[in-house]
Amino acid sequence: MNAGMYSAVSGGILALTRLDAITNNLANASTPGFKAERVAQRAAAVGTAPDPMAVDTPIARVVVETDFSQGPIEPTGNLLDVALAGKGFLVVDGPRGERLTRRGNLMIDGDGFLATKDGWRVQGENGDLRVGGVGPASSGPLAIAADGTVHAGDLTAGKLRVVTVADPSKLVREGGTVFAAGSLPLVAAAPGDVTVRQGALEGANASPIESLVQLIDTMRGYEAYMQAASRLDQVSGRAVTDVGRV
Repeated sequence: MNAGMYSAVSGGILALTRLDAITNNLANASTPGFKAERVAQRAAAVGTAPDPMAVDTPIARVVVETDFSQGPIEPTGNLLDVALAGKGFLVVDGPRGERLTRRGNLMIDGDGFLATKDGWRVQGENGDLRVGGVGPASSGPLAIAADGTVHAGDLTAGKLRVVTVADPSKLVREGGTVFAAGSLPLVAAAPGDVTVRQGALEGANASPIESLVQLIDTMRGYEAYMQAASRLDQVSGRAVTDVGRV
């Protein structure tokens, strides 16, 4: 495969990767706490050309990264909605252990525990938070303070466990808004670094209009790469045919 074909095909693969990221961003544009995917790219060389007068074949290397910038916070009036202002994550207990999320549209499960819409229990500093029914909390009005302290009626149910990680780029996305920390240590968010806002949700940090423009641009780029690859293939075929005739 010649250098031009390498460049065209690698460009097409890059465009497909960008399309996957952009369509995921568009699909989750209205998902609370969603963090957009961004595609970083750079040129790289393949091997060393045997001809000293030739150049290495450039191809595109891509990395899909998560943009953890703050999304817009919109009031909802729902006491079970919480938004995090600042760097930090809620800790939830899922089927495969603790996971991190910023999606704050919560509910109270059948046993009276604070949970996500998927049924994963939100973690407090001392484990699951019971905010309703029997147990250490009453079924009174739910109030969540700016520091994460949860009050159920006239009793304190506990405090939301809000954590940070040293390098969020190393978090592994599991689903749209859930991340696995792996071996990264979870550190309790420092006082004042994160504010918990009850009755509000953090929106996705992906702009639907911007993503739509990127989608159109990327599709056009993919078509151009494929047309270039087709033309190069035709040229190679003609070259082989013509040489055979000679």
